[in-house]
Amino acid sequence: MNIRLKDIAKKLNISESTVSRALSGHPKISKETKEKISKLAKNLNYRPNLIAKSLKTKKTKTIGLIISDITNPFYPEIVKGCEDIANNNDLNIILCNSDYNTEKEKKYLNILLSKKVDGILITPVGEKNKIVNLLKDTSTPLVFIDTKPTNRIGVACVYTDQEYGAYLATKHLIKLGHKKIAIINGPKNLSSCKQVENGYIKALSESNMEIKKEFFKEFDLKAHGGYKALKDLLKLNKKERPTAAIFISDISAIAAYDAVTESGLKIPEDFSIIGDDDIPASKNFSPPLTTISHPKYEMGVNAVKLLVENLNDNKNIKGKQIRFLPKLVIRKSTSTLTQKSKNSIIY
Repeated sequence: MNIRLKDIAKKLNISESTVSRALSGHPKISKETKEKISKLAKNLNYRPNLIAKSLKTKKTKTIGLIISDITNPFYPEIVKGCEDIANNNDLNIILCNSDYNTEKEKKYLNILLSKKVDGILITPVGEKNKIVNLLKDTSTPLVFIDTKPTNRIGVACVYTDQEYGAYLATKHLIKLGHKKIAIINGPKNLSSCKQVENGYIKALSESNMEIKKEFFKEFDLKAHGGYKALKDLLKLNKKERPTAAIFISDISAIAAYDAVTESGLKIPEDFSIIGDDDIPASKNFSPPLTTISHPKYEMGVNAVKLLVENLNDNKNIKGKQIRFLPKLVIRKSTSTLTQKSKNSIIY
């Protein structure tokens, strides 16, 4: 049986409005009455009609979270950070996975809007302008995660400076003596991937090193793409092939280990690899992966805090950007080249 407010009111011989206000914690309802109503509601297994409540308050107490790839270990910590702060603010989360698919992303955006969510958090894969325009028509608050939009878009965001991270990674390899460094990156229409490329180019330029087009590889961000990209690079002539590579993600870097060993090379004696994300598996792999660490949990926490500020009508957060600096975590997948490897490759 579906217990309603009027059923509780009838049993206690009080008005339905008193029951409603008591369950909502209204200050004018006595503590004794609140306890009596709460106890009966619990015994009757009463569940509030959230749809009816949202029609009155114009709030659903629900937010949407669209992430790019649920299988990528980079995202769970972000989701955990979002969930913890949402829970603290009595907000529920609807989690969606776009799978790096723009059509799927658009579909989920429309579903969330149809459910009248109070706000949306997203790691976008589609055109950011289109996402902004879609939500603008409904005045739904929006926060980008792990993406730095252009200032003219004016959307609040939380991101790690990927350009700085790629710069740190490339400089580390240069200091180890590598002169032929590849970049295995995702699509440049994604702001994080473009930042990685910029950081890589900046580090090479500062060291007056040649920027070779053949060392730029782009893939669809699925793990196997990193393997294939490096496999293709290692087919180059020994004099031409790279001796190190930086990757857009740890999962693609780890997948590429096989490409190195299948080419008869060893990590790090013959080839150095740097990932990006510092997922849990990166330190347990053999050899442990040198990587760029991001404050993933903190990004999730701050994304929801920004959204809550917006929900509380704080207009000052429009276009507010929270930038985190990544850190280089040096492990055993990078080293100076062995004498044997130096002798086999002519710079």
